Amino acid sequence: MIDLRAELSPIRMVLARREPVELMVELNNNSNKPQMVSIELYAGDELAFDKGGRMNFQSKKITEFKAGERLRDYYHIYPKTNATYSIQTIRIVVNEHFNGSFQYVQSKKVKELTLRVD
Repeated sequence: MIDLRAELSPIRMVLARREPVELMVELNNNSNKPQMVSIELYAGDELAFDKGGRMNFQSKKITEFKAGERLRDYYHIYPKTNATYSIQTIRIVVNEHFNGSFQYVQSKKVKELTLRVD
């Protein structure tokens, strides 16, 4: 079983500064066998993972996530040019796969974080 933990730092984005917010995603394999895992990140319509504002989706595939292993990744989230004062939702989906293929999903975990844009 894969445990998912995610945090935003800082918890508020200030549009006047145009500085990114850091998203930390941590996975922990609590099972006693290696897993195949894929991570999908959705930033929404007003946020992006690059300064130009073109990438609002990120994905990562891990073919062998060993038992007891912990993985921590950091992503920067930038405001797009159309960003307004609002509350945005960042969606994180972690899929555990089986049968040696990313096509088959054994279990899915979804976590949503809210980011206040001022």
